[in-house]
Order: sequence, then C-alpha cells, then structure tokens
Amino acid sequence: MGQSSSLKSLSRSDQVQQGVEELRQWLCDRLQLGWANAPNREEWERITAHMIDAQAPGLARRMRSLAQLAADGFPPTFFEELGELWLLLEGYQQRQSLPESLLNEVRSQLGWTQRKADLRQRPGLWDHWVVVGQVRGQEATGATTLNLQRTWLWGLQQHRFALLLDYVHHRQALPSDLSPGSSWTAELVFYDAALPQRAILKHPQATSTPPVHLPGYPDIEQGLSAYAEALAVSPWCDRIPLSLHQIQPLNAGRQLRDSSGQSLPLSPDFQQGWQLMALSGGQPLSLFGEWDGCSYLPLAVISPERLVSFSSCLRSSDPA
Repeated sequence: MGQSSSLKSLSRSDQVQQGVEELRQWLCDRLQLGWANAPNREEWERITAHMIDAQAPGLARRMRSLAQLAADGFPPTFFEELGELWLLLEGYQQRQSLPESLLNEVRSQLGWTQRKADLRQRPGLWDHWVVVGQVRGQEATGATTLNLQRTWLWGLQQHRFALLLDYVHHRQALPSDLSPGSSWTAELVFYDAALPQRAILKHPQATSTPPVHLPGYPDIEQGLSAYAEALAVSPWCDRIPLSLHQIQPLNAGRQLRDSSGQSLPLSPDFQQGWQLMALSGGQPLSLFGEWDGCSYLPLAVISPERLVSFSSCLRSSDPA
C-alpha cells in the first residue's frame, strides 16, 4: 500500500523507471537463487502487481505469461520470453541512445499507448484495403478478461499488410463489419513502431472486392528469412503476416510442406485441418496466415478467383 501511494506522486516516466529497476533487481536475485528454486504464486503475483502500480502494464503482462509458463514446468519458451523481457528492460535503461522508432517500440512494449484521436490527425496512406484474415481470442489482464480481434488488411496499391487490433470487455461484442473478404477504400495511419504493423482506418468506405493478387513466398525458407528480418528490426515482434505460395497441407492438415520438402507445423489453435485438406485436393495452394516463430496459423486460402477464410479462435490467452 505504501509503495502504491508513493508511486502515485511521481510522473509516469519516473514510475516506470522505478518499476524497471525493481524488476531488474528481482530478476538478478532470481538468477542467483536459480530457477530450480521457483518463485511461489504469491511472489509472482506481488511483482506483477508492482508493475501495474508502476504504470507498466506491458511488463505485468509478460510477468503473467512467465508465471504461467513456470507453472507449466519451465518449457523452453519460458527462457525465450525471459530473454525478451531482459532485453526490454535493458532497452529502456539505454533509451537515450535508441533511435526514435526503436524507442517508440520499447515504450509500446512497456505499455504506453498512442491515442487514436492523435493518430487520426495525421495524414494516412490511401488505398483499396482488403480484409485477408481475422483472429479472435481472449486476453487476461489480471483485473478482467478482454476479447481481442486481429484483422489483417492488404493494400492493393501500397502492397503492404496492416493490422487492426480491437479490444473490448469480455461481455461486449467485437466489431463485425470488417469480415474476411470485405473491401474498403480508406486512409490508414500506422502506429509509431520499429516495425509498423498496427494501424487505424480513417474514413473507410465499403466497396466491392476486386480479384486479389496477394504476393507470397514460393518456399518456406524465404518466409522464415522474412521473420528473421522482422526480429532484427524489432526483437519483440511476436508474429508476422505470412503469405505462402505452392504450399501443400499434410497429416490431416497439421503440417505444411513446400516443393523443396521443407515443412512447417500448424498452430494447435487451427482446428480446420480437414477443410484445408479438402480445399487443397492433394494439390499445392496459396495460404495467408500468421507465423509466430513456432507454428503457422492459416487464416485464408487466397487466389484471384476466391478467398476462403478460416474462422480462427485462439484457445488460450494470446496477447498481440
């Protein structure tokens, strides 16, 4: 209670600085003790609550994820996320020397939000934007649970992807007007980030959807290289939009293989493997989806003649 009261008298940046310093010290202490001597539930909850008090909800979210992974027996992803967390803390400590785009990324990862009202004042990229995929899920924030929706757009003239991200209270309905296959003429303004993906639409007008020629990688190796390039720009990039051509589903739709024989596992959240197999008919096809570094989540089969979307609902908390 005393710490919370003292933090309230500080500026946002000072609160975050104190939170970062406390978490760095906690992690150093844990390293000395060894993760075999795991924190108990109360300790995880205490340090997470301190990050909320420090106005750093992004750090609190990461601590909740680490706590869950620790409860699951410390799988390899625990140490991957731990490394990302330490890099984020170091990035904030070195923020004076970061380029502006990377500084914006660090601030965003810590939980600073950019106001949509401010973004709408900026000029955007006008284009014919087609909805090529959508994912729905839930995210626990500690105090409540939020419904989330990721909507991926493709600009026919800009030739780039964009992400619309919506959060609502779990008792509220998510936006339903941006369904896969729909098309909009609009300006689009990207959030400040090292790897701009998230955006907002300005003055959208629904329009008929023309044939979609979605460029993609002809083999898996090139797609993985694109993900590596994204990580080089933003080490905290958790997923990229990935379009793959001449790809064939295997093993009841649980795996993808390209012409060279390289394969990718499909996400455990993907529950429409047999539908994917039927659409393929034993032949390669073009897929759009998300790659998170571990598995691929198909969102649509796309060709100039058709767009067949998959209703992807995440089975577990998956923050964007």
